[in-house]
Amino acid sequence: MKRRVKNPIIMEAVKKIRTVSKTGNKNFWSNIEEIILRPRSRRPEVNVGKISKLTKENDIVLVPGKLLGDGFLDHPVTVSALFASKSAIKKVQEAGGTYLSLIEFIDRFPDGSNIKVFGG
Repeated sequence: MKRRVKNPIIMEAVKKIRTVSKTGNKNFWSNIEEIILRPRSRRPEVNVGKISKLTKENDIVLVPGKLLGDGFLDHPVTVSALFASKSAIKKVQEAGGTYLSLIEFIDRFPDGSNIKVFGG
């Protein structure tokens, strides 16, 4: 039985992913879609501190779950997540990085190349 998604943010993201995957990197975006459609308890939760440890300056990061604000970020990165806490967004911006909503992220990086996926 297929799981029915009611969250409008998730529905909009899946719709955008399906559109982009027709022209972009189909395997990459279909894997992201699969993660996003998981039940909330099975979606990844990633802290800003983990991103800081595993990235370098100006990396592009996608969290197909929730971005949390625990830890510190000491270099600028471009980050997107399905959901993010206010403190996580603030820490990304304070480090000189950019936080994008998932829809903005898909528009900016439709080919899916050079993206680090955390928690997938």
